[in-house]
Amino acid sequence: MTLTHCPLCIGLAVLSAVRFMAHCVMAVQLERGTAGESTHPAMLLGTMFEL
Repeated sequence: MTLTHCPLCIGLAVLSAVRFMAHCVMAVQLERGTAGESTHPAMLLGTMFEL
């Protein structure tokens, strides 16, 4: 029995691969420091609760 024995397994394999790639992209962005400082949730909460 192979991975392509049913459409559900193919869909789950594709979804898993996409999710893995998204995690890789986020890790690379974090490592490079290109993730914006202003989009960090703690920064958003800080600006939202300023008086």
